[in-house]
Amino acid sequence: MTASETTEALRRKVSTMSRLLHDRDPAIVDELWSPGFRLVGSEAGEIAANPDELHALFKMLFARPVRHAFDFSRFDVDREGNIAWLFAEGHLVMTGDAGVSRCPYRLTAIFQHTGTDWIWRLFSGAEPAAPVEHSQD
Repeated sequence: MTASETTEALRRKVSTMSRLLHDRDPAIVDELWSPGFRLVGSEAGEIAANPDELHALFKMLFARPVRHAFDFSRFDVDREGNIAWLFAEGHLVMTGDAGVSRCPYRLTAIFQHTGTDWIWRLFSGAEPAAPVEHSQD
């Protein structure tokens, strides 16, 4: 598999995850879960390391009045053997009754190729914080 084929395969994985998230589809747990997988979101309490925790996390997210999805303009992939690392930067897109809002978002993810497919091993998301202003004493 070439570098561009790997990148396109991971784009499809992220796109599928984003669509399932937006559609509030519980199948997102099956899309993400593999033994040893971990999800670390940007908000307090957004950590899941087993299927039950993933179900609980997505139940909480799906109950919000907005739907979530991702729109990444930067998508960098590095691969070594059957492991690939992703850094994506763009926006978390929130759609609700008040319209659409966008929040800067970064995703770091690790995938493992099983011979037939790429599986998620880590999802680590972050809403970048504003720069810290340093006093000049």
